[in-house]
Amino acid sequence: MERSVLFHTRVPLYALHGRNSCPTCGASQWFVGRIIAECACCGDTLPINAAVRPIQTQSYGNIAA
Repeated sequence: MERSVLFHTRVPLYALHGRNSCPTCGASQWFVGRIIAECACCGDTLPINAAVRPIQTQSYGNIAA
């Protein structure tokens, strides 16, 4: 009999307005880009938490073409 077990793993995310420690080396210095943040000490990358990233919506209705 074959069973498949699903494990819910927690993916570390970089929070824009919080204290972030690197899961690999524990440092707290980061190079922050638009999509990922890279640890300045070991180079490990984390995706930026999209829940706190502001959505930039603009109205282009009054722009002349």
